[in-house]
Amino acid sequence: MIDVSKLLERLLAIVLCLLPAASYASGPRWVTGKPYYPLEGVIVTWYTNNPRYYTDPGNLSPYVSHTAADAIVAAAAGAWNVPMASLTLAYGGTLDEDASSFNIYPTGTGLVFPADIQSANYLNKPIAILYDYDGSITDLMLGSGASSPSSCRQNAVTESVDSISTTGKIQHAILVLNGRCTGPAPEQQLQLQYQLMRAFGRILGLAWSQTNDNVFTGTPTPTIQQALRWPIMHPIDILCGPYSYQCLPQPFTLRDDDIASLTLLYPVTPQAPVAGKTDSLARASRVRGKVTFPDGQGMQGVNVVVHRLQAAWNVPEAWETTSAVSGSLFRRRSSTPINTITSSFTSNMGTSDKTWQGYYDIFRTPIIGTDTWQNLVLSTQTINPLYTGPYAVGPYDSKQVAPSGSSLQQMFYVTQSYSQETVNFSIPDAVSGCQTAQSGTESAPASVSAAGWWTGNLCTYGYAAWSTVSMRANRSATVEVTSLDENSSPTSSKAMPVIGLWNATDSVGTLPTIASTPAAFNGVSLGTTSLTTQTSQARQLRIAIMDQRGDGRPDFAYQARVLYADSVTPTVLPAKGGAITINGMGFRAGNIVTINGVPTSVSSWTANTITAIAPSQRSNTAVTADVTIRDLASGGTTTMTAALTYQAPLPDLTLLSTPSGLIFTGIASALPFAVKALAADGTTPLADIPVTFSASGPVRFEACGQSTCTLTTNFQGIASTYVTPLSPGPITLSAASGVGTVTTSITALRRIQAITALQPELYLASNGVLTWTPQVSLSDNAASPIGVPVQWTAISGPLTFHPPVSSANSQFIAQTSATAGPLALNTQASVTACAWTSVCTSFVVNSVEDHLLQLQTINLSNVAQSLDSASTFSPVVFLVTDAFSHPVAGASVTAYQTTRSWTPPCPDQGRCPISPVDSRSNESLIAGLDGTVTFSPAPFTRDSGTLSIAAATGTQGFVSFMIQKKTQILDAESPRSPSASK
Repeated sequence: MIDVSKLLERLLAIVLCLLPAASYASGPRWVTGKPYYPLEGVIVTWYTNNPRYYTDPGNLSPYVSHTAADAIVAAAAGAWNVPMASLTLAYGGTLDEDASSFNIYPTGTGLVFPADIQSANYLNKPIAILYDYDGSITDLMLGSGASSPSSCRQNAVTESVDSISTTGKIQHAILVLNGRCTGPAPEQQLQLQYQLMRAFGRILGLAWSQTNDNVFTGTPTPTIQQALRWPIMHPIDILCGPYSYQCLPQPFTLRDDDIASLTLLYPVTPQAPVAGKTDSLARASRVRGKVTFPDGQGMQGVNVVVHRLQAAWNVPEAWETTSAVSGSLFRRRSSTPINTITSSFTSNMGTSDKTWQGYYDIFRTPIIGTDTWQNLVLSTQTINPLYTGPYAVGPYDSKQVAPSGSSLQQMFYVTQSYSQETVNFSIPDAVSGCQTAQSGTESAPASVSAAGWWTGNLCTYGYAAWSTVSMRANRSATVEVTSLDENSSPTSSKAMPVIGLWNATDSVGTLPTIASTPAAFNGVSLGTTSLTTQTSQARQLRIAIMDQRGDGRPDFAYQARVLYADSVTPTVLPAKGGAITINGMGFRAGNIVTINGVPTSVSSWTANTITAIAPSQRSNTAVTADVTIRDLASGGTTTMTAALTYQAPLPDLTLLSTPSGLIFTGIASALPFAVKALAADGTTPLADIPVTFSASGPVRFEACGQSTCTLTTNFQGIASTYVTPLSPGPITLSAASGVGTVTTSITALRRIQAITALQPELYLASNGVLTWTPQVSLSDNAASPIGVPVQWTAISGPLTFHPPVSSANSQFIAQTSATAGPLALNTQASVTACAWTSVCTSFVVNSVEDHLLQLQTINLSNVAQSLDSASTFSPVVFLVTDAFSHPVAGASVTAYQTTRSWTPPCPDQGRCPISPVDSRSNESLIAGLDGTVTFSPAPFTRDSGTLSIAAATGTQGFVSFMIQKKTQILDAESPRSPSASK
């Protein structure tokens, strides 16, 4: 439902706003700016609403006569003559001559045209259309070969607006039609007409537009309705075949978006009616507003599109009807302390009034059908980053800037004829605030961070960040600035940082006196601008960071870095090189260091120091060397010129090899400690040079068997010895001679050898004898124990071994056969097993007295206690233990069994019948190593009966139980089950 009171308020506002329409752009090609234009912020339009064009009197090509060419021009121009715009393009006549390279020629200041084609003749012939029969004029304007038929998609029509007055009025334009782009096919002429129509839009002052851009990108797949509303003034054609006009429906008809831009520049208003024309806002409405950051600063370069919502409908149209870009009236670029912009009618664009920084204006959105009102759905969107340079959409013509924050959508209700509404977008999640803690001013620059890295942002228009840093003489440094997005990731779609360098003593307000970057993003890393400078004397630098366009906004964050090597220690090295430490700023892991171009071995990095091993320079004399640090990721470099001195070479002792890897005490190193004596030339070996080997800890040098050893070099100049550490820990090895000393370090590990008994303790009945296989496991952290001999030795008690010495197998297990017993009461037998001579373990065999022996069954639950007549008895396993449940080996166990025939059940009165004994027997058994014996009951001779079993060991161990065997008949008569007892 529509609120009637609000509707009346809107109607009253519309009546009050029926004023002449201000010339604010939805996307004008040009807007006046200082200094060329005294009055800034004015949309550039033609000085007359009736500009006339004059055509070349000659033929366009062998296929297109003068008359046919004029027809093409008339059709292309006529498309722009719409009733809602005050402008009318009309034919004015012919030029005075057939233009060609014979009467058009280049000079040092540009091309010279015949007098009637020159811009000075604009009052008589404002638009000159040249028929370039052979392509020579196109080649003169665009470069040799530009007229080639293969380039007709770009160069079929060349447009040039060559005169704009300081009041912002277009005075003169030239259109060149490339005759080589015509041919026998009618489609070639239609293609030329299409391209000429677009060129007319450009010389009229219309900007490119982004509306229904999915027709260009293909994502999502465009519909026919979207293609019908893809503006003629789209920036780049799509490729669907040999002729681009065939890629869109109704290619010679302006879209609503084209008309919106045209009427913005050339409106028809009730206060300024034009004969034969219709008011621009009759049956149309205007919407405008601002796109801003949370702090209210305008956000340039945001595309605002309109979806119409028909009266009484709740679903908007699925296509965009019109659009505008925020900030189109604002400055596109400004002179900065780093770069100046020349004063010309095309370089000074846009107002400096920040009121218009985020302003957009969609001048004319037509009302649907015959309705009297409609709703509008406005959305913000990012401009396609491909639309830059000659194809730029909006104010950012050098590079598009991604909007900050999320895209927004707003509904505006009830727009009618002549409505002029305001819809503002404040992006809530856009970047806000300004980080300037490390930004100084030109007169008081801030010191560069001690680490050489810092961050900031160019948060307002024209903002510059000023820093200062000291450099020693004969040093170079690289200043890098990387543009960052909202996630602090490098980007090229935000700020375009440029860098300027001055001496700190230079006057303020001057252009860079040392160096500057004319354009952003010259670095090898994404979003990075880089500038390297060299000093011949000590100086204090002043550094400025700005946006190339002079722009500034809260989302223009950056990371800056000064890569600078200040000093190196020591400054003097022996000829063979050595360890150095470089001090400076801006270092990071991965930076490489070269000395006179020779790479070093870098061992560590911090932001301020790098440690490295300087290589030999292989020179016969003392030399000075340059030290260079290079960042391969960014391309930055810093050099200290002649900062390091190498002494003249002397005879020297060099390290050939050193013990490495795992080094264990008591084991000679796998690699020797070897040194080589060389003459001063660095290559000739010195023989018979005494070399004394020593160590900081206890070692044995195998060459002499001592802790200190003096050897002489051989004919190759080499002295070498293996090293055996005698105790664990870090040890410094030294080799000293008259020509030099070499040291190296090793770390000796304690050798751990172990032997473990797998069953170290056994229990044996005091009168028993046991033969078993004792086993030990060997381990060695320095060598494999396979094959290591183990000596088996009886220490006490009756023990014998066969064999007495055995070796570890592939599982590092050694074993032998041992026999123990009989043992006396309360005694034990013990044995040692020793490997590596002194690494031992022991086994103990304890005697157990008879009165301590106990007996139990361990599988009685698995033995059926009631069997049918067809089954047999299962073996019974007995376990002999002592009072502490230790299994006892060698114990004698006697098992008794008695079989009886079946008897009937007891009567209700009287005595139970006694079953007769069929058989009795017993068996003596000896407990094994695990204390168990297995007894197999004798077969039962009858189909039914009972089997009673009892077993005894020692004086206390006893167990008994009964098993019943019966037929199915007996089972039915007597359901009772036998029981077992101990």
